[in-house]
Amino acid sequence: MDRKIKFVVTICAVVGTFLLGGCGKQEQANRAPMVRSMSVIVRDTPVAYDYTGFIEANQEMNVVAQVSGQIKEKYFRGGEYVSAGAWLYKIDQRNYSANLLSAKSAYLSAQADAERYTNLYAKNAVSKQTLDNIITQRDVAHAKYISAQKDFDETIVKAPFSGRIDTTALEVGNYADAGKTTLTKISDTNPVYVKFSIAEPEYMELSKGNSNGGTGLRNLYLVLANGERYELPGEVTEVNRGISDATGSMTVRALFKNPNKKLLPGMFAHISATGGTLENALLVPQRALVELLYKKFVFVLDNDKKVSMREVKLGQNVGRLVVVKEGLQAGETVIVEGTGKIRNGMAVNALSMSEEDLDTTKQQGAQ
Repeated sequence: MDRKIKFVVTICAVVGTFLLGGCGKQEQANRAPMVRSMSVIVRDTPVAYDYTGFIEANQEMNVVAQVSGQIKEKYFRGGEYVSAGAWLYKIDQRNYSANLLSAKSAYLSAQADAERYTNLYAKNAVSKQTLDNIITQRDVAHAKYISAQKDFDETIVKAPFSGRIDTTALEVGNYADAGKTTLTKISDTNPVYVKFSIAEPEYMELSKGNSNGGTGLRNLYLVLANGERYELPGEVTEVNRGISDATGSMTVRALFKNPNKKLLPGMFAHISATGGTLENALLVPQRALVELLYKKFVFVLDNDKKVSMREVKLGQNVGRLVVVKEGLQAGETVIVEGTGKIRNGMAVNALSMSEEDLDTTKQQGAQ
């Protein structure tokens, strides 16, 4: 009887252990975190480079007074566009007009003396030395007349080229000091330049295949601070003489036509350049990336629904995606959402998602 009791107890213990084990596995499965996953995307992808720069005027100049005097007239309003040669200011002419009349009179008198002494010398009535002295006096008087005429002309300040006038221009009544006082500033903004820095490897990549700079350097696009894309393409026209030792980059200037004066000096802008196409590029969502000790990782999902953490080498960003240069293969699946609650080797419950699901704005609109 004791043996039968022991046998029954043993059987019950085995069955109980089996049932408890099954319940434990079921409970473990229920505890597996819920995540969302996506297959690695394989797609031909244009190689795009983005840079940050600032817009500069094609020409920019401080208009400085060349003669001293009080400003008597102003012929423009700040911010206006003026043509080359247009009158900008008139500086008090009275002293310069008097000097010009005096210099002209002295020159005419010296010129008459020179003609008279030339005739006398022809008749051997005066010496060669006397004639030379008279000729020198005439030349000096002529130089003073030319200088006086120049000073008088400088009292009318004209636009050196066509462009837009600065709004901080001096007003009538101010005193201008020759060579020192900046009256206004004028900028030619058609075309404009965008100045930015580019890394040496990227410059070489964009320069490939064309001795004149490559298609990548001649097909640039500009995105303004408000996200608006400028309608006209630009091209790199100026490259600094060398690479910076500190940054390993070079400074370049890209030229953009600006017929509607939409682009203004000082504006912040993004430059986008395309340098060919990556065939069969591997892409994953940027949200799938995990950063650890300045390195980038993704969680890869295997056939057993377990995840393994894997380091990846990245290329350019493509919208919400990023190019993976090393670390993944076509056909693999990565965890996109829920990476913060999983760890290496953990089993997960993965719900598949598509590239369209990355657009959270559509989801918010549906809600």
